[in-house]
Amino acid sequence: MNCSERGRRPALSVDERLLADLLAELRLRFYSNRPSAAFHRDRRQLLAALSWPAKWLDNRGLFCSPDRYRALVLERLDAIRAHGDPACYGAYFPAYLLKCLQDFFDRHGDELCDEFSHLRNALEVVCGSLRFAEKAVVQSRQITAIASVYRLLRTPAVSRQDPDQMPLF
Repeated sequence: MNCSERGRRPALSVDERLLADLLAELRLRFYSNRPSAAFHRDRRQLLAALSWPAKWLDNRGLFCSPDRYRALVLERLDAIRAHGDPACYGAYFPAYLLKCLQDFFDRHGDELCDEFSHLRNALEVVCGSLRFAEKAVVQSRQITAIASVYRLLRTPAVSRQDPDQMPLF
């Protein structure tokens, strides 16, 4: 690791960004008036709770966009804030959050299966993949073109005459 790489964080993938955003929302909504040590103590269990719906979907062969996943979890956080009392759970808040998510998915599992197995959802995923593929092809062409320019500019001039061959004139 050289000096310029120190202090730089590696780029986060979509799923890592999604979980980081959801953790930030949790921290803002439920840990803002508590010591930061409480959040850091609970972070691993909170991540497990936030990723549990993905396991539920994956076990059923369902998938949704990151925006829809975020909306599902944020709806549950809104419901907990409106109807629950997370302050009284203290150190047990991660278990409370997990239980709330599990109860919601148990109650609304059929509706979610219908929504996520619908043809529209599958088409949305395919179209998203195509847009990503088109973007990747365009970007790879740009990189190839730039690399070609570099190779053209940096290639040393080659003598057109082969030293083993006698001159024509």
